[in-house]
Formats: sequence, C-alpha cells, structure tokens
Amino acid sequence: MFSVSDARAISDRSLREQIEKHPRAQEILRAFLYPYAAPDHDFLFVDGVVLPLARDDMMDAIRGRTPVLAVGSNRAPVQLARKFAAPHHLDPVPVTVGWMDHHDIVYSAHMTGYGAIPATLAPSPGTRVRVAVTWLNAVQLTHMHATESVPDHYRYQQIDGKNLHLDCRQPVDLVGCYQSTAGYVFDANDIFALAGIAATQRRFKPLNQWEMIAHIAMRAGQPMHPDFVLWLTDNIVMRKKLAGRYLKSGD
Repeated sequence: MFSVSDARAISDRSLREQIEKHPRAQEILRAFLYPYAAPDHDFLFVDGVVLPLARDDMMDAIRGRTPVLAVGSNRAPVQLARKFAAPHHLDPVPVTVGWMDHHDIVYSAHMTGYGAIPATLAPSPGTRVRVAVTWLNAVQLTHMHATESVPDHYRYQQIDGKNLHLDCRQPVDLVGCYQSTAGYVFDANDIFALAGIAATQRRFKPLNQWEMIAHIAMRAGQPMHPDFVLWLTDNIVMRKKLAGRYLKSGD
C-alpha cells in the first residue's frame, strides 16, 4: 500500500530518513501519512481505480445513495481501496468535494490500531474547511459503519447540510457524519486541526500527523522515533492511556 518513496511527504528530514531506513517502513507510513493523499475534485472510485466524475453524470451516480462526510482518510483512494476491495465490494463509490462553514477537521482523542490519530468534525465559528462526501448505497453504508467501529470509536449521525457547499452545487439537506466517541479535546483543553486539510480562518492549532504523534510521545516521556508508533500498535493499553486527557503528570 505504501512504499519507502512515500516518506518524501514527511517534511521533517531526520524523521523521514529514519523511516526510509526502517525495516517496517510501510507500517510506519500508514500511521504517519494519515489522512493520505486525495483528489481535490469529484471522482468515482471503481474497483481500485479513480475515474473522473463529470457534473453531467452526477445525478445518475448519486441517485438513491446516502451522502456521508469523509473528514479523514475515507476521502482517500488508498483507504477506499482498503475498505471496498473486490470481490466483495464491486459497486462504485462516488466522492464529491466542497467546503463546510463554521466547522474544522480536528484530531480525535483516540488512536487507531495502526498508530494514527484519526479525524473528527468540530464546530469552529468562522472557519471554512475543505471536505469530501462519499455517496454510499445501503450495503456500503453498513460496511462503512463496521470499518469505523460504530459505536465503539465513532457514532453515526446525520447533521444539517446547510453549511455544506459542494463544488458541484448539489444541495444536501442532511449529511451523515462519524463523530468520535472520545471527543477531540486533549490536555489543557487543546484541540488540534489536521494541517493537511485546507481551511480558512482556522481557530485551532494545525499539526501534521507526525507532529501530532510527536506531541503524544512528548506527553508519554518518550523520544520521537518511528519505533514509538510500532510500540503503540502492539500495546492497546498504552494507546488508550495516551489519547485525550488520560495522561496526567506523574502517570
């Protein structure tokens, strides 16, 4: 899924070189590159292939489907390929992009089993954030719930689409959304936005994924090193302890 060459996306030179030399570079990159590269235009994901989705074809593509916000990796072809792989999932997944007013995409106060800190949506008056919407049929939506660990890590809800403005100008009355059950507040009431997601008038401090992991390492009193992520993937107790407000001084 990832190659050593993908480490070039990491701006920290020392960290990038450590990953490039690491025997488990692919596993580390799965954590450090979240939420992954994604097209900044509407597209159709079909059996692992990204196809253009013309505006004239939009209505046929999304008819009868449920719009669901993809605020983290669900907008990325590499993640869609993981979640909707043939032969079990052959139906296409239309993805449209746009902007959402008065919200931001921030880090959830929990960690995934592969060591990344995932995303969730947070209110942020005055902020405008770039978002994607996946249009799912009933089978795909049920499967997406399972991949999002509903209801343990996320709760699924529908929110008013009045703040959502898609590039294709398709109106959305209600849009599905996966909201983190752990929330998005860290120690000292810190909230961190995903630096890789475009936004204007941002209120929260933006961090890249590797910077967010470095923040967690600092709170744990550990050096920032690729092996820190591997340690967390093997240690569910520490993953739970180090997320959110759970780590207190002296622990």
